[in-house]
Amino acid sequence: MGRVIGVWQGGAGPPRRDDRFVPVVALVQARGLFGQPYLTPRCRNAGHADDVRRGIYLACRYFCSCGQKYCTRKYGNVTGCPDGGQRVSVRADVVRDGQGALRVQCTFWDKTEATREIIRKYGPDPSLWPYQAKAKKLRRK
Repeated sequence: MGRVIGVWQGGAGPPRRDDRFVPVVALVQARGLFGQPYLTPRCRNAGHADDVRRGIYLACRYFCSCGQKYCTRKYGNVTGCPDGGQRVSVRADVVRDGQGALRVQCTFWDKTEATREIIRKYGPDPSLWPYQAKAKKLRRK
């Protein structure tokens, strides 16, 4: 039996896969071009720019260099890919260039190296980290 994925808050499931930008993520990963800001070609309007930004995020969310389509669903970032695949994260923002056209500026990172950098900077105790992705949020009353 496969792994059971629970229903998310509000009854919606996880974000849908968007593989349109996977070749871009694979190119950055294959060439090791992490940490450098990149600009996409000009976007037609704000809706198109937001669609590109979201597509890049989703491509990175489900990307693993091992090539298995559901690797990130089976194996988390803690256990890692059994085939030694590399995970990628991104920061993407909609910006205006010098001519006023909308573009998406994105910077890619290797998730393993990013985690190692946090451990070097803040120590191995996750309670001392500025952000914990898996931590439960405390409710304010």
